Parts: sequence; structure tokens; C-alpha cells
Amino acid sequence: MKRLLSYSIFSFISSFFVWSQSGQAVYSFLEIPFSSHVSALGGANVALRSQDVNFATGNPSLLSVDTDNQLALNFSNHIADVSLGSVVYGKNWKDNLLGFAIQYIDYGSFDGYSQTNQPMGSFTAKDFAVSFMYAKQLAKNWHGGIAVKPIYSAYENYYSVGIAVDMGWSYANEAKGLFWGMALQHIGTQVRSYAETAESLPYNSLLSFSKKFSHAPLRVSVTAHHLHVWNLGYTNTITTTTLSGEKLSESISFVDMLFRHAILGIDFVPSKSFYLTAGYNHQRAAELRVSGIKSIAGFSFGGGLKVSNFQLGFAAVQYQKGILSYQVSLNTKLNSFIKKHAAK
Repeated sequence: MKRLLSYSIFSFISSFFVWSQSGQAVYSFLEIPFSSHVSALGGANVALRSQDVNFATGNPSLLSVDTDNQLALNFSNHIADVSLGSVVYGKNWKDNLLGFAIQYIDYGSFDGYSQTNQPMGSFTAKDFAVSFMYAKQLAKNWHGGIAVKPIYSAYENYYSVGIAVDMGWSYANEAKGLFWGMALQHIGTQVRSYAETAESLPYNSLLSFSKKFSHAPLRVSVTAHHLHVWNLGYTNTITTTTLSGEKLSESISFVDMLFRHAILGIDFVPSKSFYLTAGYNHQRAAELRVSGIKSIAGFSFGGGLKVSNFQLGFAAVQYQKGILSYQVSLNTKLNSFIKKHAAK
């Protein structure tokens, strides 16, 4: 146990020095939650070890005995013609917890034009990532996991290939309803870049805490993200100029910046077959707010219902003023179909 904690602390300290720069990164689609439940919780949760194999795509240590032979399908009509989806499968072999996932995002079709405005036909843009996950119990209530992710991206006649690694650790005490998780996501590089210059991957370091109340059907979650970098602001190219010609720049207060690192979520779980979820992502709310216009940007909502052998999930998130992005998930345990077939 002491070795586990020492290695975890060392990995996080190392991340502060190696990946301390913020900014634009390639393969940013890796930051989009592909699970409806994770989306409803605000976009990230690396602590909740549940019966949903989708959570392992954010933290591979969340694979468990409950994810054995579980298949999950996820789809979202993200924004405009952009669609995304994933397939996740868990399989255990003895004491080894295994997982496999494929995720994609399709940006739709575009009309191409030359520099002289001559039509050159249409083209597409797509991103893909495959994840091979492995987890194992390290001590009582403690699990560790790792995932290796080959990445392929194709925009018109440009393409890129990359490789990334996720590492995670988690603690779960089912009796007390206490869950804790830590993850280092998207550690990697481009094997082949779109042009001559290699770009960095969207590295993220996260800590999550979830607590299920003993005498109430509620579970609260708090996730801290991008722990390796303090400034989560971005360069605003639109500046305000006073009558004297002075340019005013937008400043972010300490409290505002602190909460941009936090994601809050709550689950209403009256039974094992039904849940309702709400989340709040302050960074998303701050970046998408428009002065003088009311918006629910930053908030997310969802729910899930178990019907027979299937778990249905749904989420609604606003990424653009007046437009909601809807996400659907379908989970099932393949063992149930095998048992039914054997019984016949």
C-alpha cells in the first residue's frame, strides 16, 4: 500500500514538471466524454467504480468484476453535423481485468475550394482512437490500471498517427459508499504529424471523489482536473479599447480560476435500476458565457433506466447558445444472453 501511494505521488509530481504548459493540443477529441453518464456528471469522473464499463475509458483502474463481459454502445449528435460514438467491452481473465474500446468522431462533409475559389469537391474529417485497458487489484479496495491508445486522424488528404497512455488508481469502499480516483490521461506523442511539426497531446491530470449517503438516495461527486497547470484561461483576441486608446484585457480572479479546475456532479439513485444526474462544469460555463445573455452552459443533465438486460442512459449538455447536445448509451451483460441460450 505504501509503495502504491508513493508511486502515485511521484507520478503526479512528475506531471507538474513534464506537462506544465497549457494551450492548444492535437487530438482534442480525446477530451470529449463518450459516455452519457460521464457527460451528465459534468464531463469527467475518474473515481466512480460502478457497473458501467464506460467509466474505465477515463480511468482504466475502474474495471471491476462487474464489467466482465459487459458491452457498451455510445452515440451523440454532438454539434451541427458532428457525430461521435464508441464501443466499450470488458472481459476478465482470472485476476486480470481487461477492457477494449473504440471511439470515433466524424466532423461531417466539407466543400473544398482552391486559392482562386475554384471548387475541388468535398472531403471529410474523422478521428479514431483504440484503447487496450488492463487493471488489477493492488490491495484491499485499491486498484491500478493502464491503457494504451493508438490514434488515427484524417482531415482531407492530411493524416496523423499518434500513441497515448492512460494511467489510473482508484479506491472503492462499497459499504461506506466511498470512491476515490486519480488518473493521468493522454500521455503520448504523434508518431506522424499532419505537417513537419509535431504537436502535443491534450494531457490531463485528475482527482475525483464520490460519496453515496447511507440514508439518502444521493451520491455527490467532485472532480479536479488539469492539476498540472494553474492558468486555464485562453487568449482573447477581441479586446475593448477606451476613448483614450487604452486596451482593456480580461483578467480572471483567483476564485474564478480555482473553480475552473472543478467539476461538480450529483446522482439521485433511488434504486439499482434507475438514476437521475446533474452536473456543473465551471470552466465550460466561463468559456461559453455571453455577456447579457442567459444560458445554461456549464450545466448538464441525464438519467438511466434498466430495462430487462439493458441499461439505457441519456444526457443533455449545452456547448452552444440555444443548442443542446444529446447523448445516448446502451449497456448490457452478454452473460445474460449466454445463460438464456444455455437454458433453452
